Amino acid sequence: MKQTLIAVMAVFAWLCLTPATEAATLDEVKEIVDLYYYGDKPTNLRNAKNVTEVVRQLDEYSVYMTPAEYNDYLNQYASTEAPVQVATIAAPHNPGNVSSNMMYGNVGYLKIKSFSAHLQEDVNAHWSRLKAAGAERLILDLRFNGGGYVDSAEQLLGFFPRVKEAYKLQTRMGTQSGKVVPAKNQFPVDTYVLVNRYSASASEIVTVSLKDQSAANVVGETTKGKGSVQSLFELENGGALKLTTGHYTGPKGTPVQHKGVEPNIKMKPGTEHAGMHKRLVTSDLVAQGYQFIKGPTDVPQSKVFNVEFTQKMNFGPAKSFNKMELVKFGSVSIQTAKKASDEKTMTIQPAKPMALGAEYMLIVHPGIAGANGLNVVKGTYTPYTVQARVPARAK
Repeated sequence: MKQTLIAVMAVFAWLCLTPATEAATLDEVKEIVDLYYYGDKPTNLRNAKNVTEVVRQLDEYSVYMTPAEYNDYLNQYASTEAPVQVATIAAPHNPGNVSSNMMYGNVGYLKIKSFSAHLQEDVNAHWSRLKAAGAERLILDLRFNGGGYVDSAEQLLGFFPRVKEAYKLQTRMGTQSGKVVPAKNQFPVDTYVLVNRYSASASEIVTVSLKDQSAANVVGETTKGKGSVQSLFELENGGALKLTTGHYTGPKGTPVQHKGVEPNIKMKPGTEHAGMHKRLVTSDLVAQGYQFIKGPTDVPQSKVFNVEFTQKMNFGPAKSFNKMELVKFGSVSIQTAKKASDEKTMTIQPAKPMALGAEYMLIVHPGIAGANGLNVVKGTYTPYTVQARVPARAK
């Protein structure tokens, strides 16, 4: 059996495609499993009467592909330039795989859907644009990211300044260390990485590496626990065996398989994006001495905010008044209409209905001029939660 190493421990058996009996295929599969399978040792491998009985003794990620199924697989995913080994089936290069936007407080948000080809250049382009727009901190979203190419995980880890080693890969042949692909355009040291139960495989390689090296803050819920790698073995009958040949751990040996990666900061599913943004904005305001004022929950979408002062104010023209902002968490300061309803009160109304179930914050900055010549010294911040659903109308 001829083997060729491609990428990291990618094992292929290139064989002459000659007619093979079912018994010969069975023997071939048994030999491959006996030599390369990584996991609980099959208890009845020698007595298995067909390939199906062999595969049933393996983990859920090891599968046999008939010649027709393997041909379909190659037509869909094969590329002469792409690395063969994947931590799960990876998508071809898709410019829409990475997206980003700026959020309030000079916080950048960058989402990666899968670890596909060209990830390093895509991430670099987005992070460069975010920094040009003023981003000083970063929230990286790996939620619902099921994995992809292992070398793309190595590339992403190269953006984190504190990462020195990508991972450990344990196989039947021993333990190997994965190398980081350095990136010149580094992320902030205190980057926040969002994960959930659907973050798997290559996402978990990145996450456990970051945790082991204290290279980022992991936010969300425990990941899926798919820390295995599969290799493809072509068979004489034209089919193929996709076989688990190793398990990934963090650089310090922290296991992932069937355990997942626990976050440093736990948050309820669906709240991670806005919740982490809220946490960052709030910490900044506290550090600047802003005072917290408790706001109501379940406010209507068309809520009108009245900011009242204890003395007469010199608000100036409403169009140029920028000392009060209504921020949507996970986004930016939203457009509002401002109007001085009297000498002590400023009315703020969102230009559009606020999003159902979303969290907002009304920020009043210091520096507002009073009619007596004294300025407001201390800023305030008041969080609000919009009602989750529109109330039913009475009949």
